[in-house]
Amino acid sequence: MIGFGTLVILGVVIGSVSVSMFWFIDNLTIDVTSESGELVQVGGVEFGVQFVSYYEILEKKSEYLEFEKDLIIKGISTSETPDGIYFQIQITAHNVGTETVRITGGQFHLLDSYNTKYDAVFIGYGDNELSLIDLEPNNSVTVTTQFDIPYDDQMKYIVGIIPDRYGLQESQERGFICVKNCQN
Repeated sequence: MIGFGTLVILGVVIGSVSVSMFWFIDNLTIDVTSESGELVQVGGVEFGVQFVSYYEILEKKSEYLEFEKDLIIKGISTSETPDGIYFQIQITAHNVGTETVRITGGQFHLLDSYNTKYDAVFIGYGDNELSLIDLEPNNSVTVTTQFDIPYDDQMKYIVGIIPDRYGLQESQERGFICVKNCQN
């Protein structure tokens, strides 16, 4: 005959496994992928991302050059001339949720065919460059950002939209959109 203590221990084990499974499924991250031109929803925001062009130089606006003087002293400024090529993308974001969502350049990454990850770079060349946006419900915004990469014309490039502590924190999705050489 099974003792009362055995039943209690069995109940505790089954209960803890059930709670662990619930917690795991609740915090599961979902990868959403699409081809260029298709929308991807990450949290309450629909993103459309397209390749714009690549540049060997992007000139900063005079207002930003004045602001950047302090950043140069601190050693955190960015150069108008990249180490490789500035690979520029256009991002259209539409908040379909009910809360304001913060979008930053740090949520966007470029991945090449070898899964090398490149972070977005803020240059300060224009008003439509992505830095920090608080996107209200039912509003849209179109901005650009760029990545300093060793560009290869044959390489497949995918933009990753990864929630971080600065925005989209409540999202369980990570978005990946192919923007260049998608058939490779």
